[in-house]
Amino acid sequence: MPRLFVLCASAALVAALPAGAAAGAPQAPSEAGAVPSASKPEAAVLAFVSAFNALDRSRFDPLFAEDVTLFFPSAPFPVRRVEGKTATLEWFGRFFDSLRKRGAGPGIQPQDLTVQDYGDVAVATFHLGGGESVSRRTVVLRRQRGQWAIAHLHASSETERR
Repeated sequence: MPRLFVLCASAALVAALPAGAAAGAPQAPSEAGAVPSASKPEAAVLAFVSAFNALDRSRFDPLFAEDVTLFFPSAPFPVRRVEGKTATLEWFGRFFDSLRKRGAGPGIQPQDLTVQDYGDVAVATFHLGGGESVSRRTVVLRRQRGQWAIAHLHASSETERR
């Protein structure tokens, strides 16, 4: 599975749990197009992970703030920071299309997921293990008009030191 895909998926899961919670078995809503209650950042993260794993743009796209920024360490995303919802969704759309062409699905499962809730801002972090590298994700969410939206997504990977 490409590391980029794993990175994207990981970021979504970070915000899914309350502070100090271990990555567990909470499940995202299964109804197509359902937008969970966004009274907690966990709901927004679960919605992101569910839509990401399903490559479902109709559920995925509304989860981002208009001024979202993101960093990813590899193709197809550019090395530079991606700014704004339009550009972010364009890059994710390309990524989703490439996965569909290969018949691949993300199936991301974050490890050591932690969410820190600061009122109108929440920070979720986790990592994806496996192979010779470690992939880390950070998702920053912001409450806007009573709904949580992804304001920043940061993905990084490096070869594991032994």
